[in-house]
Amino acid sequence: MRLTRRLTKHFLLMMLLAIGMAVAFSSHAQLLTKAETSLDIEYTNSEQKLSLDEVTLLDGDLWSELKTDRASFGYTTDEYWFRFQLKDSNIDRVLHIAYPLLDELNIYIQTDAGIKTYKLGDTKPFHERPIPTSEFAVPLPKGTSGTVYLSASSQSSMRLPIAVRSNIGFFETQMNRRIAEGIYFGVLLCMAVYNLFGFVASREPEFGLYSLYTVFFAGLMLSLEGLGFHYLWPESIYLQDKGIPIFGSLTFLTAALFAYQLLELKRYRNTLGRGLMVMAFLSAASLVVGIFASYRISIHVLLILAAPGCFFLLLVGAYLWRKGFLYARIFTLAWCSLLLSVVANSLGYLGVIDSMFIQRHAIMLGSGIEILLLSWVLAVRYNEQRKERLAAQKKYNQELEENVEERTFELQIALRELQDVNSELEQKNMEDPLTGLYNRRYFQQHLERELRRTLRRELPLALLMIDVDRFKPINDTHGHMVGDQILKQLANLMRQHAKRAADVVCRYGGEEFAIILPETDLDDARIFAEQLLSMVREHAFETDVGEQRISISAGVISTSNRIFDNVDELFKAADEALYTAKNQGRDQVAGQ
Repeated sequence: MRLTRRLTKHFLLMMLLAIGMAVAFSSHAQLLTKAETSLDIEYTNSEQKLSLDEVTLLDGDLWSELKTDRASFGYTTDEYWFRFQLKDSNIDRVLHIAYPLLDELNIYIQTDAGIKTYKLGDTKPFHERPIPTSEFAVPLPKGTSGTVYLSASSQSSMRLPIAVRSNIGFFETQMNRRIAEGIYFGVLLCMAVYNLFGFVASREPEFGLYSLYTVFFAGLMLSLEGLGFHYLWPESIYLQDKGIPIFGSLTFLTAALFAYQLLELKRYRNTLGRGLMVMAFLSAASLVVGIFASYRISIHVLLILAAPGCFFLLLVGAYLWRKGFLYARIFTLAWCSLLLSVVANSLGYLGVIDSMFIQRHAIMLGSGIEILLLSWVLAVRYNEQRKERLAAQKKYNQELEENVEERTFELQIALRELQDVNSELEQKNMEDPLTGLYNRRYFQQHLERELRRTLRRELPLALLMIDVDRFKPINDTHGHMVGDQILKQLANLMRQHAKRAADVVCRYGGEEFAIILPETDLDDARIFAEQLLSMVREHAFETDVGEQRISISAGVISTSNRIFDNVDELFKAADEALYTAKNQGRDQVAGQ
C-alpha cells in the first residue's frame, strides 16, 4: 500500500511537470502582424573584433542571408554580426534574444535621431540589463524604426534566436516560461527535500546521494537557463561563467556514486562497479578543470565525459534489467528519458526539428521525468530491501523456533531427570563470579528475548552500556585487589538503582557493564543513566588503600527512537554511543 501511494505521487508529479511545460507555449499574444514580426536578417563573421563603423562599411557580398530567426553556429571563437531593418510600429515592442549564455552582446539601433547602444552579456553584472530577464531584451518604444546591428561572441555555443515582440506578448511569454520553470524547479526541490528526509530517517546513503544529485542538477539547469544569474548570483560573474562545468561535473559525480550505491554491483558484477568508480574519478577531475580552466576548455571536457557517462549508466541499467530486477528497468527508462531529451534538443538546435518548445524545454522536461523516475527507483529498491530483511528475519525466527522445539522434545526426558542439578549449574553459569551480577552470556540471551518481545508487542526497549573511566590506572597503581573491591561496590550501586523487577544489570566484561530496561523510552533511559552517574560520582568506595572516587560513562539507546532488526544492531548502536561519551570527555551520557 505504501509503495502504491509513492507510485501514484510520482505519476501525478510527472503529469504536473508535463502540463507546466505545455503551458509555457500555450499562448503567445504578440499583438503584431506577421509583416511586423518578420525579420530579414543578414549576418557575417570575423576572426577579429570589429567596430560598428567597420561593419557598416563592409561590402554587401560579405553578408549572408539568415534563413531562420534562430541562428546557431556551434562552438566558435569568431565574432558574429547581424543586421536587419526595424519597421515602424504604433505600439511599444521588445527586441528579444532568447539565449542566456552569450558572453558579449552589443546592440546598435540606428534611427534618424541617432544610434542607441546596449552593452549586454553574462560577463557584465545583471543589474546593467535594461530589462531584468534571464535572457537578453531591450525596449523598442513605439515609432522606433531603422537599422539594427547586433554583435555577439561567446565561449559557449553561438546561438541567437532573434525576435521582435510586443510588450504584452513578451511579458506573457516570460510569465508562461516562469510558470513552467517554477513547476520544474518545484518538482526538483520536492524530490531533493523528500529524499533528504528519507536519508535522515533511514540512514541509507543512496537517499543522501540522490538528494545531492537533484540539487546539483538543479544548479546545472539554473546555469543553462540563466535563472541562477537572474535570481541567485546576479553579481557573481565567476559563477555565471563556471556554473555549467562545475554543476555538470558534480551532477555526474553524484550520479555515478548514487548508481554504485543503489544497484549494489558488488553482488552482481564487479567490473561495472569499478567502471562507475572510474566515472566518479573522471567527474572529480572534470570538476577541478571546471574550477580553474577557461570555460571553453572545461565545457569540452564535460561534454567528452557526458556522452560515454550517460551511455555507461544505460549499460549498467540494461545489465541488471536482464537480471530481472524491476528497479533496473525504471533506472534504464529514466536515463533513456534524459538522453532522448538531449538528442531532441540537439536536433532542434541543428534545425532538424524546427520547434522552439523542443529547443527551450526538451532537456527540462526530459530531466524532470528522469528525476521523478529515479526517485521512483529509489522507492522500489528500498521497498525490496525492506522485504528482504523482513523475510530473512522471519526465516531466522522460524528456524530458531523449530530448532528450539526439536531440541526441547529430544531432551525433555533428560531435562526432567536432571532438572535440579541443571538449575543450580545454570544459575552459576549465568552469574559473574566477582560481582554476582548476570554475566555476558546471560546478557546476550536475555537481550535477544527482550528484543523479540519488544518487536512483537511494539513496546520500547532501552539498553545502557557503561564503562568505568580511567580504571586501568587504578589497577596499575593500587593492584587488582583494589580494582575488584571497586567493581563489587559499583555492581551493588547499579543493582540498587535498577529497582524494577524487569530491569537487568549485567557485567559485560572487565570494567564494562550493561543494563537492560524493558518498556523504557529514550528520555527515561537518559534520566536513569544521569542519576546513576551522579550516584557513582558522589559515592566513596571503601578499599584497602582508603576511599577511592571514580566516574563512569554511559551510552544509551532505545527502540522508541529507532527500529532495530536484531540484537547486533542494537548492541552496536549502544556501544557506539558509549564511545561517543568517552570521546567527549567521560563522566557523561550519550545516546540516540
